[in-house]
Amino acid sequence: MKTSTSQYLYSVLRQAWQELRALGAKAAQMLMRTPLPKILVLCIGIALIVTIVPLILTLFVAFMLIKLLLLLVFVNVGGTKARTQESSNRHTYSTSDVEDVQVIRVEQIDYRRGDRR
Repeated sequence: MKTSTSQYLYSVLRQAWQELRALGAKAAQMLMRTPLPKILVLCIGIALIVTIVPLILTLFVAFMLIKLLLLLVFVNVGGTKARTQESSNRHTYSTSDVEDVQVIRVEQIDYRRGDRR
């Protein structure tokens, strides 16, 4: 005994197959009317698209992963170097990388009653 669900699925699949066959028949008729050089150019274009697009996407993802990896490594190294320098020389500041800079150390800011908003 067939259920209504299986009958429905069977009818949907049968209709989809008929539509696909009709589409294939139309495509075959169109290809039969198309000259061979045009079909050859079309096939070469499709082959190029099928091979180049995945290559481009793969290279893009690979370079983004390499960039992310290098960013993580250099940020981690810079953070370790800054923590090491901070712990060894707590009150001295290095200005070797930047010229004409004044370092101002602010430990606590006291607001007067009238200045606070």
